[in-house]
Amino acid sequence: MNTPANFRAVPLAAAWAINSLAYSIIYPFIPIYLTEERGIPIEKVGLIFPLMGLAVILTPPLSGWLTDRIGRRFMMQFGQSSRALVFLVMAAMAYWQAPFELFAIVLMINAGVGTFFQVAADSYLSEFTTPETRPAAYSKIRIGTNVGWALGPMLGAFLARTPFALMFTITAILCLIGALYTKYTCPQIQESQTPEHHAAPQLGLRQILGNASLLKLLAASFLLFILTSQLYSILSVYATQTVGVSRNTLGFVYSVNGFTIILFQLPVTRLLDRFKLHQAVRLLGGSILYALGYFSLAFCGGGFSLGVAVFVLTQGEVIVQPGLYTLVSRLAPKGGMGRSMAMLGLVRGIGMAAGPWIGAQAFASFAETPVMLWGILSIFAVVAGFAFLSLRSL
Repeated sequence: MNTPANFRAVPLAAAWAINSLAYSIIYPFIPIYLTEERGIPIEKVGLIFPLMGLAVILTPPLSGWLTDRIGRRFMMQFGQSSRALVFLVMAAMAYWQAPFELFAIVLMINAGVGTFFQVAADSYLSEFTTPETRPAAYSKIRIGTNVGWALGPMLGAFLARTPFALMFTITAILCLIGALYTKYTCPQIQESQTPEHHAAPQLGLRQILGNASLLKLLAASFLLFILTSQLYSILSVYATQTVGVSRNTLGFVYSVNGFTIILFQLPVTRLLDRFKLHQAVRLLGGSILYALGYFSLAFCGGGFSLGVAVFVLTQGEVIVQPGLYTLVSRLAPKGGMGRSMAMLGLVRGIGMAAGPWIGAQAFASFAETPVMLWGILSIFAVVAGFAFLSLRSL
């Protein structure tokens, strides 16, 4: 159904597409730049990823507080403009070949600044949607995000033939375009001037975390994020070393994830809305699909079967992600929407940081027995699913 909320979600989805496009143009090629053009050992380059992960863990509470205190629309523009400035600094550093340590620090700052737009955009969406229209609106956002992630690496592969200083500059320009686009297409919404909005500075974090249901949702989400983090960590090693596919085939497998979201996100969400399934039930179903998809990796013998497994687990992603944001928005206390969304971002950051380490330990122990490897990891989704189901009374 084309509700006013769905129409308003389209410009925000386009803003997400620009934001993710800008980041995905350069992100996959940073290790190539540092190793091949700068000659920095890969072991040293690997240090940038935990630093960026640490920034994503530490920054959401600040992002949420600023969003609630200053305003969601302003923080969306500020986040993209700030990131543009950081990318311009990185362009200058690439041009003058700044030391690796300085580069790592600026990359960490860049990752942290990125949460400003993300938290504010998630909170802004809650201003013009109801719990009933929110899943479809969030689905549009996810489509926009994945369009950017699908196009960015392809454009980046072309631009990688040019000086990396130019790549960083183009990324900065895209961030500025995103900020201007947000300014003119995402208007100030009157509801943000209600007493709920003005109450934000007086609302403490203790009051937000005092909601037992919200804490349960965050704990279940953490368990699920441990599993989902394997998609871009252990899966790549497993596919190339254990299954034995080429890097080109692995690229195809990963493309299945992005295109599945683009093609299926809205139809699946609309189907679930038609059946009026409770968000907790949807989260259980999505978690089970995650578990089935990841567990089926144990039986894959080539690129096609890996693609099928990724298709199944991505269907879980299609169901789960809108449900998570919708439930968080329902459980957020008055004046605490930004910080509640930030808590979900914080939990995701911790899960995405801890998950690859847990997966690496499991891979080291059970690389020769894939059923054990993926069976153990899939249990996280099963436990999360039943924890989500316990919230069905909300």
